Amino acid sequence: MKYKFPKNFLWGSATASYQVEGGVNEGGKGVTVWDTYYHSEDRGYTGDVAADHYHRYKEDIKLLKEMGHNTYRLSISWARIFPNGYGEINQEGLDFYNDLINELIANGIKPNVTIYHWDLPQNLLDQGGWLNRDNLKHFVDYAKCLFENFGDRVDIWTTINEPASEVMGGFVQGAHPPLEKNLAKAFQVSHNMNMGHAMIVKLFREMNMKGEIGIVLNPMPVHPASESNEDKVAAEKAYDYFTRWYVAPVMVGEYPKAMLTECIERYKSPIIEDGDLEFLKENKMDFLGINYYMRRVAAHNESGNYEKINEQFKFVKVPDGLYTDWGWEIYPEGLYELLDDIRKEYGEMPIYITENGMGAIDKIDENGEINDDYRIDYIKRHIKAMHKCIENGIEIKGYYVWSAIDILSWTNGYTKRYGLIHVDFDTLERKIKKSGKWYKKVTENNGLEE
Repeated sequence: MKYKFPKNFLWGSATASYQVEGGVNEGGKGVTVWDTYYHSEDRGYTGDVAADHYHRYKEDIKLLKEMGHNTYRLSISWARIFPNGYGEINQEGLDFYNDLINELIANGIKPNVTIYHWDLPQNLLDQGGWLNRDNLKHFVDYAKCLFENFGDRVDIWTTINEPASEVMGGFVQGAHPPLEKNLAKAFQVSHNMNMGHAMIVKLFREMNMKGEIGIVLNPMPVHPASESNEDKVAAEKAYDYFTRWYVAPVMVGEYPKAMLTECIERYKSPIIEDGDLEFLKENKMDFLGINYYMRRVAAHNESGNYEKINEQFKFVKVPDGLYTDWGWEIYPEGLYELLDDIRKEYGEMPIYITENGMGAIDKIDENGEINDDYRIDYIKRHIKAMHKCIENGIEIKGYYVWSAIDILSWTNGYTKRYGLIHVDFDTLERKIKKSGKWYKKVTENNGLEE
């Protein structure tokens, strides 16, 4: 076999609690920022039911097993455990995740648990959310509760999913909660999240937890649109902004120097307290989770407001590029480039590919099948790129397709489908797509046959 993977390699898929569970008013769950977001005005959809995983998790796990999974990445809803973000523990929430984890293990599927995947309890946002550094103690208490209750069965933990997306969506673009456009707040939130991550790594060590802990980031390679000096400078700035700003602090306890200087000069942000960077360096994680979807191609932004870091460059499409229905470039070659650059800049670190997948408008044929050959091609090409990484000495321990099942796609509703499993959102009936059946062969063979 040409693309054989190491023994004990993990093959699975991933979801996030809010996007898959539904049951938003059940089991003692508190209100999250996304509940508020979807109900604040008529957006045409909500997460109230989503894929109804809250009630159908046993059926879903049976389908994961049928697809040959030996791992599954899930996230836990903070508001199911602490409805207000802190205070009294909700036993029904603990029971749900205990049952879910036990069901996975009973089916030979290793749980990979993300502590926080964007669904902040609304009560904490009302108290400043991630901008309020005092809230970090609640984050640590929440993590401690999870470690105490699930740590005997969970070996892989991630602290935070994609801080960059929460920062940019919520504080730069104003598209995600809390719907703000404020660069000073954005940079402060990113630093506070890094501190929260490091605090939980420290707790993990202090509690002598088994297994390993990391963070999930979504860095991307950035190429200049041309060989002009202006475009090269723009690409470097964009790479600092999207990638180094998030990778460097958790890997080596630093921020990219030029960008940090500019942030502090322009926005007096982030406020980095004495000892923070040393604390980040001291509390080093065990692995880095990478969500990889695309590269970016950057050009000089001649019409940008240069007082804003994120307007000093613009992104352009390449004329011969291959793009998804949502305009994301399909560029598997970038995976090796990205991981190799991270290794060269920050040193060796075991990697999990914690998300990789293709959002598309899937169509059901006359036989009721979803023949998503485009998704198979996408995953196949990225598996080959991942194999190249391993051949060149980059340690990758597992691969998770995004997503296990069709889910709520945040601001894209239910039209953007990522799943290996199709969901009829009227009846909630599940059906494995062609990609899911194909992926089973990959998991069984521990690689690609071709």
